Amino acid sequence: MSKFAPLPPAPVIMTCFGHCGIGLGAETYRRLLIDVGADPLKPTLKGEKDESRILKRYGSTILRFPNAYGGNEIPLIPRALLIDLDPRAANLILQSYPDLFALRDKHVISGSGGAARNWAEGRTRFIKEVSTKYDMQKQLASLSPEPVRGFVVPFAMGGGTGASFASAFMQYIKKDTKEHATIASFGLLPEFGWDPVILEASAINIVMNLEHQIKYSDCSILFSNKRLRELAQRHEKRLEKMSSIIDDLPKEHEVGWKDYRGMNLIAANAMSMFVASFARETEWDMSNYRTWLATKRPRFAVPWVIPIVPEERQWSSDLMASTKHNTMEGIVEHINKKEDGILFDIDENDIRDKGGPKDSCCALVKVKGDFEAKERDILKNMIKDRFHIEDARMIFIKIPILETEQANVTVLVNTKAIGPKILEIASEAEASWDAFKDEYGKWGLSTEEFKASLMDVVHEFS
Repeated sequence: MSKFAPLPPAPVIMTCFGHCGIGLGAETYRRLLIDVGADPLKPTLKGEKDESRILKRYGSTILRFPNAYGGNEIPLIPRALLIDLDPRAANLILQSYPDLFALRDKHVISGSGGAARNWAEGRTRFIKEVSTKYDMQKQLASLSPEPVRGFVVPFAMGGGTGASFASAFMQYIKKDTKEHATIASFGLLPEFGWDPVILEASAINIVMNLEHQIKYSDCSILFSNKRLRELAQRHEKRLEKMSSIIDDLPKEHEVGWKDYRGMNLIAANAMSMFVASFARETEWDMSNYRTWLATKRPRFAVPWVIPIVPEERQWSSDLMASTKHNTMEGIVEHINKKEDGILFDIDENDIRDKGGPKDSCCALVKVKGDFEAKERDILKNMIKDRFHIEDARMIFIKIPILETEQANVTVLVNTKAIGPKILEIASEAEASWDAFKDEYGKWGLSTEEFKASLMDVVHEFS
């Protein structure tokens, strides 16, 4: 392969919304680099060997700029757009990773201060401060001269900026552009009483955001901070040994990310597997997720990740000598040690009592070997034991693995068992609306629009 060869087709852009989305998106890119043995602080290609190992496992999520540094080094730059009303989060990422996010202003869109935890204010200000100030099509074209085929959209669902900006962006892509792009949304539900959100307002924000995901997102994946926090505390010692994008930020400018360090590392592990399922040389295209979820109710999935904490030392000599760290045997060992977890606040009893006969899953499998009948049966039995899903409703995506890379499995599960948690939030939103309708109304969200969105969400998850 020539170092000046064109990029593969079907570019995918990660659009990160709000403080949470920017931190999680940047952490995910960092994980993608570590998984192929690249240096996140200076991601460059230095020869044919690097191209073979790294580029084929990035596909269309990375840009290359030959001769940008001089000599034989070619920088790798993510197709990433960081969008927030508060410019601090994006600026910190750019300052700490200047070589990774080398396009500077092309990576960032920012406004003038937060949206006050108000979804309606965020939506209105997205239109007034962002889409009118910036030429969104030009901004996207600067990251992708070819037509964009997919967007990965991480954000927090309980606040104002991330939730509303993500909603407005997804609607814009589906209604106002000619792109035939697949949208995959990664929404984080807050943990009330811990995260800095307002219970009643957040419930309203979540309902509005869920309704936009129902309408405009082709593949909606839900995390919950409650479960991520529980898992981060349980695996605290192992997570402390992992490096994070937080560690490279100036200590006086961590802007609250430090408290979410372990949680973001866990979520980024799942997101990097999602990207790898179509960015590496697989038989799976990102648009296939749209078809998988087209007839599902609800059209949402939750991740089950094995292992919860990936090895940071996967390229070291001691792991290279291991015979099972990248095999299905290693995955089974993680299960036996309880080093796995569902990244959504879902009760085990709900899985058994409220799951449906049409529940299904898409298993992303990165293990050494051909993933033949024996290995497939092992994973099938683990999925049946946890979720009782029929064989015919399981999809397996084999992701190419490097010789020294760690095995990893992420199972995206579509189950009705997530309904009770969402309906509980919808009930809170309905009960709170009268107290908040004037505040939301002055930013353009009418009672009629809220009630229609509420009915869509209740119908989807009932």
